Amino acid sequence: MTTSPASRGRRAAARPARRRRPSPPPAKRLLATLGMTFAGGMMLATSLPALAVTATSTEPTASVYAPVVDVLAPKAQELEVGGDVVAAQVAVDEFTAVAAPPPIASSVAGLGTVEIQRTDAIVWPVTNPGRISDGFGPRSAPCAGCSTFHKGVDFIPGEGTPVMSIADGVVVTATENGGGLGVNVEVQHNIDGELLTSSYSHMQFGSLQVSVGDRVTAGQQLGNIGSTGQSTGPHLHLEMYGPDEARFDGMAWLSARLG
Repeated sequence: MTTSPASRGRRAAARPARRRRPSPPPAKRLLATLGMTFAGGMMLATSLPALAVTATSTEPTASVYAPVVDVLAPKAQELEVGGDVVAAQVAVDEFTAVAAPPPIASSVAGLGTVEIQRTDAIVWPVTNPGRISDGFGPRSAPCAGCSTFHKGVDFIPGEGTPVMSIADGVVVTATENGGGLGVNVEVQHNIDGELLTSSYSHMQFGSLQVSVGDRVTAGQQLGNIGSTGQSTGPHLHLEMYGPDEARFDGMAWLSARLG
């Protein structure tokens, strides 16, 4: 169907003309722009970790994980003393230097003069001094040729038991041919400034641990319990004497110092 020009003109006249919406004022546009910028910033700040925001920053920033260090500034202490306080005098003990006691000079056969240092350390000659078969003093002779006055004390801890020096000293005799004493060692000591000699007899052949001139210490082994010389069984015959060579009761002397 063909439409006439007159009809087209009437339709055009009947359609209302479009109106253009007026543009908002500049102030409103600025406020809208600022609002959108603020909203976008808030979304970014709340949705990303703080480190992600500062990761590209060229300025040095403190790590959020760094420990907090407290720096304490010490304050000097002050003490106020009143003017009426008097300083106390502190007594100082006086000390006097005491020289060590001089050694004892002893003449030893084959060695000449030997200096023996003073000692206070004393020990038993055997580990079990409680077992004794014969004490010091008068007795019935236990064998032919044995004396009726025992000049020492006989310890019987058992054959082979070590025999020890009773104190520091110098060996003046060490022999396997001690006659009736058998294998014999004698040691000189300086005990409390006094020259004393201890004699150890009837030890085993081949058990000597020292030689003449050796310096020994308290408890040092000299030999082993045996039954050499004039002996009725394995034991240690211990004699003790001073410069006058008069024998005295070694058991009583040791007990008084060792208990």
